[in-house]
Amino acid sequence: MLFNFVVNQHLFLALARQKTDALKNGLEDLPNIPHSCQWLNFIRHHDELTLDQLSKEQQQEIFDAFAPEETMQIFGHGVRRRLPPMVQNDRPRIEMIYSLAFSLPGIPLLRYGDEISMGDDLTLPGRDSVRTPMQWSDQPNGGFSTAASNALPRPVIADGEYGYQQINVASEQRNPASFLNWIEHLIRTRRQCPEFGVGKWRVLTTSEPSVFAHLSEVDTTAMLALHNLSDRPCSITLPQLEYHHWVEVFNDNFSLIRSDRSDQSYQSPHQNPQSLPLNAYGYRWFQIHLSH
Repeated sequence: MLFNFVVNQHLFLALARQKTDALKNGLEDLPNIPHSCQWLNFIRHHDELTLDQLSKEQQQEIFDAFAPEETMQIFGHGVRRRLPPMVQNDRPRIEMIYSLAFSLPGIPLLRYGDEISMGDDLTLPGRDSVRTPMQWSDQPNGGFSTAASNALPRPVIADGEYGYQQINVASEQRNPASFLNWIEHLIRTRRQCPEFGVGKWRVLTTSEPSVFAHLSEVDTTAMLALHNLSDRPCSITLPQLEYHHWVEVFNDNFSLIRSDRSDQSYQSPHQNPQSLPLNAYGYRWFQIHLSH
């Protein structure tokens, strides 16, 4: 596997613009790979968000949107922040971004702390801002260590909305509506949709420039993923597909997904759904089949 830096950088450019063209370009720039190899899709990792493959103008667009202060930037072409502070801890937007990353062609990567929406510490030098200890509980040092706080290589985030008293694994495990439980649901669903990892993929043209739609096909089944990069709701139309049995398996509104699978199916013997609504930062996954 190789870290997919090309798509990662173009993804953030698309997020900054709230338009999908940059992400499409990044995917089209990828070379063909051997069957035994795979791309590793990530949002953030242990270093900075590097933007070295983008132009200075494109880098500045991302800085303006996600790292407007000089202390948030590094090396002249990087962002030393975790995702939640970059998007003002906007839960719907964070969900949409991870849903998109998990549906892109390849293998998704989660770095420690992503699953509980950990923040960063910009008072630390360089890359250390995103390398603070894992926040396991509301106990001293976030449950990371029983050593004296000043003996830790880097301090635990202790203050503000990202402090370990507010954000930690133990408290999120007890909260059904927590981001941790949402991530676990995302992982379980992704494991049931292998088409995203091994299928032949193609980007679909939609009626909205903010909506990224792509299809991953294996034999007679496929996964269709829709993601609205914009802060405005919309409805989209898609090109005609040969698939007629649609089952919605994941979305940003849990009330749409019921235990009765027949309630969540779109079945039409002749045509696709004419219009599909998406919330602001909305996302929807469909498993679709060729009719027999």
